Amino acid sequence: MSAERDPRDRHLAPAPAGTPEPSAPSSPVEVTSSYPVAKAILHELDSFAVILGPDLQLLYANPAARQSTHVSGIELSDSRFLAQAKQVLNTGTATSHVNEDETPVRIQFIPLPDRHLVVLVEDLGEEQRVQAMRRDFIANVSHELKTPISAISLLAEAVVEGADDPEVVREFSKQLLKQARRLGNLTRDIIQLSEAQSDLRPEDRQPVDLRELVVQEVEAHRDLATGQDVSVELVLPEPASRPAITAGVPSALSTAVDNLLSNAIRYSPPGSRVRVTMTFEKDTLMVTVADQGEGIALEHQHRIFERFYRVDRSRSREGGGTGLGLSIAHHIMRGHGGAIDLWSRPGEGSQFTLTFPLLRPSQLPADSQKRDPDEPANPAS
Repeated sequence: MSAERDPRDRHLAPAPAGTPEPSAPSSPVEVTSSYPVAKAILHELDSFAVILGPDLQLLYANPAARQSTHVSGIELSDSRFLAQAKQVLNTGTATSHVNEDETPVRIQFIPLPDRHLVVLVEDLGEEQRVQAMRRDFIANVSHELKTPISAISLLAEAVVEGADDPEVVREFSKQLLKQARRLGNLTRDIIQLSEAQSDLRPEDRQPVDLRELVVQEVEAHRDLATGQDVSVELVLPEPASRPAITAGVPSALSTAVDNLLSNAIRYSPPGSRVRVTMTFEKDTLMVTVADQGEGIALEHQHRIFERFYRVDRSRSREGGGTGLGLSIAHHIMRGHGGAIDLWSRPGEGSQFTLTFPLLRPSQLPADSQKRDPDEPANPAS
């Protein structure tokens, strides 16, 4: 079965099967002094790149080009492409143009000495998607910030105007504090999202005991659960003697668990239960947070990890949510080599599962190699 061609390479047609892979020309006349340098540079690029000779014959294709089209012995078939390539060879002037097709690409022609030509093909589809996401994020942040800032401004004016009435001042001050906290929470979550989207450096990682981390988070949410009349149950992983150590940033991993627990408690009806289950699965630890809330309809589930996406916007704001918690958890887990998954059904509640990669025995700290099964693990139930 032949490999599917990359849409970026619509101008390059593969030669018949069995054609040997192109290599650097053996003739000294064909090899320019810049050829080895250009070849070395193009080899490191992630995007499609080839070097053509004076007659537009293929001299070199980088790994990305070979992988996307199996370009061994390719011929150039598009007349517009050929015309531009010949023009660049004749004028010695680099050019670039964008094809506004279904999958937009930028094609660049860069001349080398002795009538050789570098052709770069860059997929703009991903770039446009990222730019659209960036625009949406800025628009959403602006909208989310505008609401509490406007409220704070109006409330401050009301406090000034009602300065002679202690009751008025007290009431508006409460509302002012509420909006200030909302603004603070939003600012905090935006910072956390930015940090979660940044690449982790090796020196940022350290051994993290997931048993201890989850127990601490469950205990930290007791007051919130009590205030909502929700019980929280924790099931620790078995066997108790097996270390549950991952490598990461403790504060970030705590945030991921915190966000799931907070959501589960806030969206649970009074008298219900939130169950936190930890289980080993091969070389990973799975932490599942299950609630007995309303559940999430199927049409919302594929967007639930998007920034600022809320199934019930009014209820989310009433509960103090910013719409960023699940997105933050998603990026934290991805940055740590893990995953976050959702199962939900309306009327049956939701289950969010965090999957953490565990350190191998040879990577464990000396004090984590063995665990006394009779030693209490700060059980919470």
